[in-house]
Amino acid sequence: MTPPRVPPRAPVKANIGKNGETPRRSGWHRRRRPPYLRWPTASRRTTPSSIDFYAKVFPIFEASCLECHQGGKAKGKLHLDTRAGALKGGKSDGAAIIPGDPAKSPLLLRVKSLDPDEFMPPKGHRLAATDIAAIEQWIKEGAIWPDYRTLPTQFMPLSEDLVFLRRVTLDTVGVPPSLAEIESFTTDSSADKRAKAIDRLLRDVRAADHWMGYWQDVLAENPNILNPTLNNSGPFRWWIYESLADRKPLDLMVTELLRLKGTSASGGPAGFGIASQNDVPMAAKATIVTTAFLGMETKCARCHDAPAHAAKQEQVFALAALLETKAVKVPLTSSVSMAKLREGGRKPLIEVTLEPGASVEPHWPFPELSQESVADELARDPKDPRDRLATLITAPQNERFAQVMANRLWARLMGRGLVDQPWDWERSKNSHPELVRWLGRELVRSGYDADHILRLILNSHAYQRATDASQKQTSPLFASPAPRRLAAEQVVDSMFSTTGKPFHTEEASLDIDSIREQTNSVTLGHPHRAWMLTSTSNERDRPALALPRIQAVCDVMAAFGWRASRPDPITDRESAANSLQPAILSNGTMGTWVTRLSDDHGVTAMALEAKSPEALTDALFLRLLSRHPTAAEQKKYSAYLGEGFAGRVRLLEKVEANKGPRRPEYYVSWSNHLNDLATTVRMQQEAAARKGDPATDRLTTEWRRRAEDVVWALVNSPEFIYN
Repeated sequence: MTPPRVPPRAPVKANIGKNGETPRRSGWHRRRRPPYLRWPTASRRTTPSSIDFYAKVFPIFEASCLECHQGGKAKGKLHLDTRAGALKGGKSDGAAIIPGDPAKSPLLLRVKSLDPDEFMPPKGHRLAATDIAAIEQWIKEGAIWPDYRTLPTQFMPLSEDLVFLRRVTLDTVGVPPSLAEIESFTTDSSADKRAKAIDRLLRDVRAADHWMGYWQDVLAENPNILNPTLNNSGPFRWWIYESLADRKPLDLMVTELLRLKGTSASGGPAGFGIASQNDVPMAAKATIVTTAFLGMETKCARCHDAPAHAAKQEQVFALAALLETKAVKVPLTSSVSMAKLREGGRKPLIEVTLEPGASVEPHWPFPELSQESVADELARDPKDPRDRLATLITAPQNERFAQVMANRLWARLMGRGLVDQPWDWERSKNSHPELVRWLGRELVRSGYDADHILRLILNSHAYQRATDASQKQTSPLFASPAPRRLAAEQVVDSMFSTTGKPFHTEEASLDIDSIREQTNSVTLGHPHRAWMLTSTSNERDRPALALPRIQAVCDVMAAFGWRASRPDPITDRESAANSLQPAILSNGTMGTWVTRLSDDHGVTAMALEAKSPEALTDALFLRLLSRHPTAAEQKKYSAYLGEGFAGRVRLLEKVEANKGPRRPEYYVSWSNHLNDLATTVRMQQEAAARKGDPATDRLTTEWRRRAEDVVWALVNSPEFIYN
């Protein structure tokens, strides 16, 4: 059955499919539905059970079992993260569960055992009696283990036009559509207007701004504007931005990054190679490379063999040696003493197979992904270790790279990855392996063009379906998207772009007279998008070293999961709601800036030109929320704005400009920050930032405050920060 309001078939939809439709690619037309889209078998889906596996049993596994029994280094080769793994069992006991027979299920016998050599879990608290009873009842009833936590009952219909336009604009350029973009889209009567909007947005220069925060997190871009601390990098953000703006193929972008050419302090890829106060900087970079481009979590293997992953310390240092272009020695500070771990006779939970002082030569440690011979054939300079590394990662023969990158693009647009943890494939579930493989090959076929994959996804039904507000997270079957909260940068940029208030802060520098060495002070220019901000580096808490306007914006972003400092890479930020988020938007300094109608505020011009309260209400809803008001909202808001509307405009007398001498404003920099006057000046600037710009005199005070109330109410509504 075709969902309502469905457009013509899009390529990704052919692989994701619609319920009951037949995909048409790669021989899949011979099947009724690709295997990765078949619903779980009826026996596993419909067998009655008094135990909700994902509510009662799996949380026990997550809390007490999966630390040791999942991934490439599962203890005893026993995997308890999948039903197949539990049925297969491990080296010691065979099958861990015998469905229908708890008395013969080794898993249950071990959690019940009183023998210290047998009982599980071996450390921490024993399982509670209620937990053991839940596992026993679950096994007794057949060990029903659904493929997914939730199963969709129906597909949501296609989203309304304005909902789609807001979603796709936020997902491509990072801010809601402007009034001009809304008008252009809604007046277009062509059948392919959505596809045309997608093409226009993918070409938009703002698309580079939108992706910046993501890649800064993934690559741990971490400049410090004053005095380096742990794992500060160079400001290679400018190279990232130019690469995105130039739409470089992903393989070229990664190759340039790994070659580490250019300047380290002025924005080039060489800045990626810096990790201040780190005993082996390139080992730190190796862990970033594996998570970003290979989906391998190797952080624990920095100092010892990873206990929960297959990665070994030697592999991390082999990559470090490739980046260093020479052998790398393991310092004592990058190792763990096995003698100390064995004190008391206990068996260590980790292994150290690389002794301190060992020298590791440059070599490719993942032959299962691509062979060294690939670099001999394809590398521009096969003798350059960095060039070899870049080739071995990005070559078409390494299907993992293309699949990881395609999965990252998918996760960014869809709210979850096909591999649910894009940085750690070893401990993640691949819900649609054939689709992942197809997307990876499409990426290679397109010449590693990210826009090609984005276009396929954005044109799909899976992306364009209406949001299911009842879901907390998008289902792995992608029947309908769950609400997604905007990223920190989107929240800030959207508040400025929709209200029309200019994004104005200080220069992101504490050395504006440039007297310090670049190794100790970095200047990041005047920000005009949120990604351009960074830590104000005022750990000394000296008033003269404050950057009050930058700090006001950083405080908002920090409340929404942004990190002022990125000493290590992340892909998914903290997304849980907290009380600080509405508090800082409604009462914070930045909130004052965007809701006060100053002379340079976009809504001020709208208010002066509005023909009626009803027209202004409609325009404000479109501008701020990308939708028309409901009838009830129109009545309520237009009535509120109607009082004093006719006399809202004030006629101002011409004021003569001050023709006297002008003194430049005082500036504060590192060179003078210990001067008492510097502290006084900075505190005055801080007070001015909190106060915000003066309100316009072109509107009467009473009516202006009414208009500000409406703007405040709309930008603080929950729908403003959700997509």
